[in-house]
Amino acid sequence: MKKRNINIDLIKCIAVFSVISVHFFANAGLYKNIINSTNMYVGIIFRTLFMICVPLFIITTGYLMKNKILSKKYYLGVLRVLIIYLLDAFIYLGYNAIYNGESFSIRHIIKSILNFDIGYSWYIKMYLGLFLLIPFINLIYNNLKNKKQKQVLILTMLVLTSFQGIFNIKYILIPDWWISIYPLTYYFIGCYLKEYKVDLNKYLNILLFIIVLIVSSIINLYFSKGNYFKFGVYNDWGSIFNVLTSALVFIFIINLNLNKVPNKISKIISKISELSLGMYLNSSVIDDFLYFHYFKDIDFFSFKGYFKIVPLVLILSISLSIIINIIYKIIDKYIVKRLTKLFIK
Repeated sequence: MKKRNINIDLIKCIAVFSVISVHFFANAGLYKNIINSTNMYVGIIFRTLFMICVPLFIITTGYLMKNKILSKKYYLGVLRVLIIYLLDAFIYLGYNAIYNGESFSIRHIIKSILNFDIGYSWYIKMYLGLFLLIPFINLIYNNLKNKKQKQVLILTMLVLTSFQGIFNIKYILIPDWWISIYPLTYYFIGCYLKEYKVDLNKYLNILLFIIVLIVSSIINLYFSKGNYFKFGVYNDWGSIFNVLTSALVFIFIINLNLNKVPNKISKIISKISELSLGMYLNSSVIDDFLYFHYFKDIDFFSFKGYFKIVPLVLILSISLSIIINIIYKIIDKYIVKRLTKLFIK
């Protein structure tokens, strides 16, 4: 059995915790209220911090899948993602039928699943496209001749998808047509970090991270203070600020020496990493229940609210993902593995 990379597992844990945290600010009203109080200002800073969530997942994908090639076995690998998505979808649709009075008809179920109109399933819609492209993306990356050419590739992707976060804040100085392909930028960064060890001095790494976070937070505060939260190219997923903070976090964690981490802690980190996809998806049901049903009369937009609800979302999403994972393993044992043997001889 292949030994797990505890550093990668820890990165996934940070990513899924950041997902739950960034959703706190959406569900607690950061985007629906005027930014005019200390709690709101602090909220914007932490919202800026936790935007590393999705980028970390995609960088990790590039790091782990850099050498994947076109094959039947590769394509069958998507079944795990699809099965977990379907299991979470039925939970989501069943929950909405019970608590929110939505339809649970066959037509509604099929339409919702195919349209990815289920909680936080936009990530699955993005990931499936990336998954299909990965063997071809790898051909591009792996057939470049040297390190310099790969650096030029990443720089080109940054120009297409990320530098707008600096140069297009007020005026459009760089064409922005391609910014939606930012997942490829993060994927190539993951490939590069897998191939070439980027080992910054840890204190320099932390300092650079803090500087970027402060600059990004100041820009967010400047445009949002006294108004509703303003979304823009400077705080979107592909923004250069999110690229830098995410890459710096990844570099810092991947270079940590975790050999002395107690075995029990390592197992917990590995288990949460294994459950992270299900946690991401099922947290939408848990969010809806806790924010809009169970705690609906409490103002959560505060530190007290954050530390009251986010750990609870984390625990419940882990618990639900354990159940989903058990069901998936049964399906994998009796269906997926047989399909694999049938198609791969």
